Amino acid sequence: MRNIYWIAAFFGLLLASCTLFHKGSESKPAPVIPNYADSLDLLLRGWHDKGNLPGFAVAVFSKDTIYYQRGFGYANLETRQAYTPNTVQMIASVSKTLIGVALMQAMEAGKLNLDDDINKYLPFRIIHPKYPDSVIRIRHLAMHVSGIRDSLYYNRSYLFGAALDKNIFSKEWWPLVEVYNRNQPMEMSIFLEKILSKQGEWYNDDNFYDHAPGAAYEYSNLGATLLAYILERATKEDYRSFTRKRILQPLGMRSSSWEKPQKCRKCSAYYLENGSRVPEYRLITYPDGGLYSSVADMTKFLQEMIKGFGGEGTLLPTRSYHMMMGKQPGGEAFPDGLCWDLSIPCCIGHAGNDFGTSTLMYFEPSTGIGRILFANKSLQADSEATFYGIFNDLFRYDLRK
Repeated sequence: MRNIYWIAAFFGLLLASCTLFHKGSESKPAPVIPNYADSLDLLLRGWHDKGNLPGFAVAVFSKDTIYYQRGFGYANLETRQAYTPNTVQMIASVSKTLIGVALMQAMEAGKLNLDDDINKYLPFRIIHPKYPDSVIRIRHLAMHVSGIRDSLYYNRSYLFGAALDKNIFSKEWWPLVEVYNRNQPMEMSIFLEKILSKQGEWYNDDNFYDHAPGAAYEYSNLGATLLAYILERATKEDYRSFTRKRILQPLGMRSSSWEKPQKCRKCSAYYLENGSRVPEYRLITYPDGGLYSSVADMTKFLQEMIKGFGGEGTLLPTRSYHMMMGKQPGGEAFPDGLCWDLSIPCCIGHAGNDFGTSTLMYFEPSTGIGRILFANKSLQADSEATFYGIFNDLFRYDLRK
């Protein structure tokens, strides 16, 4: 479900929303509304009352101050459990930002270089079949320019806790539902080898795009997971352990993990576009979208990124924040830094969408203000308009006043 076509459409809609609001602000500044928190409450309650999202939470903050953090609706419609900033759910592709931080930490420790050939670290070889003489570099994976495609085999990553009922999906999804119901757990390394190694069971030329590595931007979940696996090989440490010790724990992100917490009373249920509830699931390719977290915890994470961008970070030297969240040499035309989205003129961050989860996390370098929105529903039609409308309303007031 997390595919490049959705990502492109998502960024286009968000870009229009964010840019239109800011263009309006630049040409005619919005009046300051004294009761901004009450006014924002009314706006967001109005969005919830439309009934398009079961629940959602938002946050607006600076590097050291939370100006607004609220939840609306329900984390679980059946039990009427409230959705709050502390509600835990998988956050989809926003998870990739941790790959970026881990990459820079490994590089600062001398474990790898951005322009290294990926095969320097792999126990199996990956060669672009259409450009066998072109090197796929670590930087290419982080920028989504590696030429690696999320083919249909990528769908074998989904492991649902119960068999999916095909009748909650439209008919065009039924063949994929059959795939999901047959999927089996396996190690991330084996999954990657099956798809990307020439000796792999699922290997074919269609697992790669028609352009050479470094030549064109094509969003790739599989490429991001491969990068996390390379980090494991380079650091000789499990990616979950590495990120827990060097990112989650130092930032006090106690509700965040790569596995669903047991007996999790704060965890959300997941709902499809048509309102049907989808069973719990996890990903073999967990680094690209499988982090469990909350708006409250990711606020701590993005506050650290804002501090780092301004020269006050604790996880990395300032130069690494700027490199990670900046345009890359020779890649000025591409929309990503190193696992961070730079395609929206006002902001730096990332977006995510998967079965029953939709997420946005961005900050404005010009103001130092971060904004986060999580919801427990996949996006389509009315819910899509509501989701983007909510995020745009977070720009409506200067909450610092």
